[in-house]
Amino acid sequence: MLFGDVWRRAELSPRDRSMVTVSVLIATGRTAQLEGHLGRALDNGVRPSEVAGLVTHLAWYTGWPNAVSSLQVVDRVMSGRGIDPSAVQSDGTPVGLPSTDPARARGVSDTIAPTAPKLAQLTNDVLFADVWRRSDLAPRDRSLATIAALAANGDADQLAFHVTRGLENGLTRAEIAEAMTHLAFYAGWPKAMAAVAVLAKMNGAREAVAEPLVIVPHGGSPQKGPAERFTGTVTVTSPFRSSGDARLGGATVTFRPGARSNWHSHPLGQLLVVTDGEGRIQVEGGDMRAIRAGDTVWTAPNVRHWHGASPDRAMTHVAISENMAGQDVSWGEPVSEAQYRGLPASPSER
Repeated sequence: MLFGDVWRRAELSPRDRSMVTVSVLIATGRTAQLEGHLGRALDNGVRPSEVAGLVTHLAWYTGWPNAVSSLQVVDRVMSGRGIDPSAVQSDGTPVGLPSTDPARARGVSDTIAPTAPKLAQLTNDVLFADVWRRSDLAPRDRSLATIAALAANGDADQLAFHVTRGLENGLTRAEIAEAMTHLAFYAGWPKAMAAVAVLAKMNGAREAVAEPLVIVPHGGSPQKGPAERFTGTVTVTSPFRSSGDARLGGATVTFRPGARSNWHSHPLGQLLVVTDGEGRIQVEGGDMRAIRAGDTVWTAPNVRHWHGASPDRAMTHVAISENMAGQDVSWGEPVSEAQYRGLPASPSER
């Protein structure tokens, strides 16, 4: 059944099935079965340099011991086939990352760095800025191997992100689902079923039928702007979030005189519609600008800026932005009184 049926299913190529199988065997430390499947992988079109890239990549996702244990088997298979060591070298040309990667990096900096700064630095500067950019594996194949390894080890917390990245890197939902079916035979049914549950939840969220019309009442659900993101008295009302495949969201925000946001940026930019009063806005490195009722203000993606009320007048605006990979804003430090007043920075602020 396994080799006569599953391996022959057209939903996933033999090469991809070998990538999934080898990834699972390395991830789970099953070196006894690895030699035969490495030979099959080479026969199915996986290049020697890709095998080497796979081992290096999986060291980061399944641990160095698993990767090191697999190296003896890899060396034995390569030597047995008379493959020259130079054949496993990549050309060294870095490949690009998805457009969503800056948002991912900021998320790591915001959530991981405060607790484990070195882990955050290694994640951003080595794992994603180096390992994921190596040319010994195509981005699609890295995603396929990562998804297979995470599913095989039951790491569901990381699976949803890497499924999304896999789709960005060229995998299809059908291929990912078939990979889960294939790995059930090598990692066990419970691991495959748990992974499919994550896929089902993601598909359900994407395909949920939404209300055809939603009206958010004026002034509804008022909340105080959190002190770690705002200076002064700020009230957030009428929050809204789009449904289906749309990524828009926002709220109405009222700043009392002198109140303002921290420095921040948005991965896909932000639109402000000033509905009342007078405020201030400034992009990093630019002049402070006045904004008034009736103004519409666009801030480009990933541009650090702040906005708030004028010193003697309140200001209300509707803020609208899109999320990228689940994130629509990256918060920074507070705007100092000198910055807000447009005064020269003190030595401690330079």
